[in-house]
Amino acid sequence: MPRGGCVSMRRYRVLRIALAAGILAVIAGGLYGWLSARSDPSPTASGNIEADEILVGSRVGGRVSKVLVREGDRVQEGQVLLELERDELEARRAEAAGQVAQLQAALDELRRGSRPEEIARARAQVQQALENLAMVQAGPRPEEIRQARADVEAASAEVENAEAQARRFEGLFAEGVLSAQERDDAVSRRDSGRARLEAARQRLRLLEAGSRREEIAIAEQRAREAAALREQVERGPREEEIRQAQAALAQAQARLEVIKTQLDETVIRASRDAVVEVLDLRPGTLVAPNKPLATLIEPTLWVRVYIPENMLGLVRLGQPVAVRVDSFPGRRFSGTVEQVSRKAEFTPRNVQTPEERVNQVFGVKVRLADPERLLRAGMAADVTFPPQPAPSRP
Repeated sequence: MPRGGCVSMRRYRVLRIALAAGILAVIAGGLYGWLSARSDPSPTASGNIEADEILVGSRVGGRVSKVLVREGDRVQEGQVLLELERDELEARRAEAAGQVAQLQAALDELRRGSRPEEIARARAQVQQALENLAMVQAGPRPEEIRQARADVEAASAEVENAEAQARRFEGLFAEGVLSAQERDDAVSRRDSGRARLEAARQRLRLLEAGSRREEIAIAEQRAREAAALREQVERGPREEEIRQAQAALAQAQARLEVIKTQLDETVIRASRDAVVEVLDLRPGTLVAPNKPLATLIEPTLWVRVYIPENMLGLVRLGQPVAVRVDSFPGRRFSGTVEQVSRKAEFTPRNVQTPEERVNQVFGVKVRLADPERLLRAGMAADVTFPPQPAPSRP
């Protein structure tokens, strides 16, 4: 055989051997990858990072007086975020507190009962009313009538003298001897005397007529009222009066507590450690009651992903997972499975074949560990669960 033919045959065999080796390498690589995929599937699911929002507000409206934090500030539980004006509520609180003190004093007085001086005063009023009734019933005494008649006679004599003097002064004034002032003084004394005379005559007529029936009835009524008041004072407060006073005091105390609660609502505080996300208020801004005034974001973040039914056996509560985000491609963040839904979602209407069951997914909530606070709510995240252990050989 020629020398060139031998060379060609050797090259052909080399090529066949190389091709066979390449095919074997491809098959081996595929087999290795398949085996690796079966022993280390590392299932991954994607979702978005979320954070719990806290809407803080007040049950009372009003005007903002102070804003003590800004958006982006980290706040601690109980820290004051802003304050509302409270002058009007303070005035109402003072008024309500005064009413409570007044009602408390009245209740204490009822419980102590009547004081000795009150009892003595009530008894004296009864005695005075009885004496007045007896005097009205008996009518005027003879000496009172005689004195009244004497008063009439004295007043009549005084009027006569005053009239005579007034006439004389009038003549002297006409002659130019006396001044007009002196004439007018004499006329005034005459008129005053006439008024006193008429009053004396009226009193005499009343005394001579005696007491009227309506006067006796009025005196009797006053005596009965005084006696009833004395009995009430001696007996002390009734049980129902004490209960009424207690009820009035309880109502006043409840009103005071409501006002105190409203005052507490004028100071808006952080309900827990968080970050101020939204706070667009200035001093002087009017705010409505029961409306959010600020939005806080809790520092702890989480991501919710959905896994198909055939991966549900790979997930358990408390399981550590790895989380990656596009913003930090070279970083792996730690997470912990906190919740696995008990109910499937996105389920087809009729699941009739095993192939359709993979369309059922279950929600998984993963709590993130971010001590450096690099992550933000809204970031896309990939959650990688631990690989499934290789099945044991029989």
